[in-house]
Amino acid sequence: MNFKVSSSLLYERLQIASKFIAAKPAIPVYGYFLFSVEGNQLTVTASDSDTSLSTKLEIENLAGNGRVAIQSNVLNDVIKEMREQPLTFDIDDHNYSITMTSDTGKYNFMGQNAADYVEFSGLNADDTDAFKMSSSVLLDAIAKTAFATANDEIHPIMNGICFHFVENGLNIVATDGHRLSKVTLSINPGAQKGFVLPQKSANLLKGVLAKEIGDIDITFDSKFMVFQASAYTMVTRQIEGNYPKYDSVIPQNSNLVAIVSREQLLSSIKRIQVCSNRGSNLIKFGLSTNSLKIMGQDIDFATAGEETLVCSYDGRPLEIGFKSTLVIDMLSNMDSDDVEIRLTDQSCPGLFVPVQQKEGMSIIMLAMPMMLS
Repeated sequence: MNFKVSSSLLYERLQIASKFIAAKPAIPVYGYFLFSVEGNQLTVTASDSDTSLSTKLEIENLAGNGRVAIQSNVLNDVIKEMREQPLTFDIDDHNYSITMTSDTGKYNFMGQNAADYVEFSGLNADDTDAFKMSSSVLLDAIAKTAFATANDEIHPIMNGICFHFVENGLNIVATDGHRLSKVTLSINPGAQKGFVLPQKSANLLKGVLAKEIGDIDITFDSKFMVFQASAYTMVTRQIEGNYPKYDSVIPQNSNLVAIVSREQLLSSIKRIQVCSNRGSNLIKFGLSTNSLKIMGQDIDFATAGEETLVCSYDGRPLEIGFKSTLVIDMLSNMDSDDVEIRLTDQSCPGLFVPVQQKEGMSIIMLAMPMMLS
């Protein structure tokens, strides 16, 4: 094989693809990029066997087609300091030795036989569903839910983000049993069944979506999902199983509602957290007319703190406890200037809802309460 490619374009694509390569791959060949040349197109693939990313680049094919595995860190480290210039790759199809030539130098390294590099064979044609959505909307929805996924070996289904199609919309939900984040999109996805996207795959997908504009085509069967963007194709394995009935834990009649500045509330909780018990991270919310008091204490270290914020509230007085880290995560993943806190009593989950919502998107977050002593 012999081909010529832009150094800057290749490096840009390799930077995204390298995130899909494990630091210590179980199968050594998955520590390599797979280069496949066919005609005037180079396909670069990176994989950890469960999730893979491929990207296509236009090249000048000087001689031959074929496949070779190239060690990822070697190639990245060599070209990252190069200015924009054409790179010529001359690859021996028998011993997989590689010579890369730039305007000012020549580099030699060894590739590997790509026969052991197993590529995705495709979805089950008899069990495939598909829909399309904006890359920016998908990125936003994942960013606002991924933080709430679990890391649970006993219930692996909760280690991902659930895409659940409902009438005239799509719910994107994550929960670890202590907190929940639900994004509802007012779209007509055109699909019937849903899937659960693993947290690791979701974080990798965020890196791809950040480089994209326009729509993403999402195709899936009962085991795999394919995310097709303009420059990248990502394939990942689903988490199989039945996702918990998340709507059953969301209170429907939370009649105590307070509206407060999100940034002020977030800053206050971060300060009070310093004074709260380091094991439980318990903080207390004390609501009274147009007032929200935030309290924390650690009896073992004789520390305590409290702050009072002005809010919009005209309900009965109420005290409720939350784990500070959960509330900080939720508030940090909102864009709204103000947040609506919906409560029922001190034993029911608290709902945190952005007051300012984006058009076509509805967000609701939930934190389970903690027992007050």
